[in-house]
Parts: sequence; C-alpha cells; structure tokens
Amino acid sequence: MSGIKCNELIFICDSSLQSSFFRGFLEKSVGITIKNVTIDGLEQLKFGSKQPVLFIMDYSHIDDKSLDSFVKYVVDNHITSYQVMINTPISFDAAMVSKWPNIVGLFYVGDGLDVVSKGMQKIISGELWLSRPLTQEIIALYRKSNSLTVQPTVKLTTREKEILQLLVMGASNNEIAESLFVSENTVKTHLYNVFKKINVKNRMQAFMWAKNNQTNSLPL
Repeated sequence: MSGIKCNELIFICDSSLQSSFFRGFLEKSVGITIKNVTIDGLEQLKFGSKQPVLFIMDYSHIDDKSLDSFVKYVVDNHITSYQVMINTPISFDAAMVSKWPNIVGLFYVGDGLDVVSKGMQKIISGELWLSRPLTQEIIALYRKSNSLTVQPTVKLTTREKEILQLLVMGASNNEIAESLFVSENTVKTHLYNVFKKINVKNRMQAFMWAKNNQTNSLPL
C-alpha cells in the first residue's frame, strides 16, 4: 500500500500560540498543509473529496463529551477518518484506544519533537505508531473479551476476506474500492458486515482480530 492517502490533515486543539507553533512544526515534518480547528469548530469544516481525513488530536483538550461530539461528527458526515493523539498520558490504555474509531498513532506527553516528527512520517507512509506495550495490551484486551479468540464458526465470504486482507495491509476504504473495482459504499457495507461477524467495533480491532486469527479463519 502507498500509505494513508489523506488530502486533509486537521489539527484539533486550542487556539493558543503554542498550538500554532506545533502545527507549523507538523507541516514541515510531513510536507502537507494542516488546518487548525477547535473541537467546537468541527461542524464548520467542509471537505472537497471522499478521501480519508487524518485528525491530529491534542488529548489535553479532549474529554468524554468531545469524544462523543467527534464520533457523531464523522458518522453523520460519512467521513473515513484516522486519528493521531498527542500529549497523551502514559495511563492511556487499550480500553481508551477502543473508544476511538481508527487510532493510528499515539504520542505521549514526554515525547520530544524528534519522536513526533519520525512517528508522523511513518503514519503518513501507512504505518501504525503505537508502543509495543500498548499493542500487547490491546491484543490481551481483545483476547479477554473474546474479540480475538479463535472463532472457527465465523464465516466470511470471499469478498469479505479480500477486504479484510486489504484493511490489514493499511488500505483506506477508497484504496480498497479501487483495488477491487467496487464503489466505496460497497466497501463500507462489507466492512460493516465483517465487523458484525467478528464482533469488533473499528478498524484497529479488526486488524488485531485478523492478525490473531490468520491461521484459522483467514488465508492471510
């Protein structure tokens, strides 16, 4: 895959001078213009394409109400989104990750600018940027909740398996649609059915499920 193809990068934060400086730093790191908006200003955003949107979230300004508002916004507007969290506390665990639709990167409060720059470049190229302990915790959480246990009764269609394979490789809905010569809405319908069958709520959970069940349920 060629990475996360996002025409839009949105930095959700406050309107302080420090946030403006950090946005400028991010733009230089990834070579893409980044819009700045507060969580209350999401409804004012208009997107000119159906490509995924990468939201960079300042976790120090996010609470449960903000999370609910964000999820409602992306669902109501049919936006395929990825999220990157910055200023994340060490206590940010797998249970908190599972609340978000598609977290692809996590930067902690103590991470330096060099770490953020390197991580953002990896994310833009299509890789996840999550610590190994957190990834292991995510796997353990889903095993405990039976989301990642071997499920021989799960029967996916050939097309559903193809779509799940592409998701694991990091493809966006648009990339999957182009690869399989179907519409993006068709991909979304298949993913909805896959998520329901394997009992997961988002792409991250589906990714972990597929990785854990690849020798039993999927020819990955």
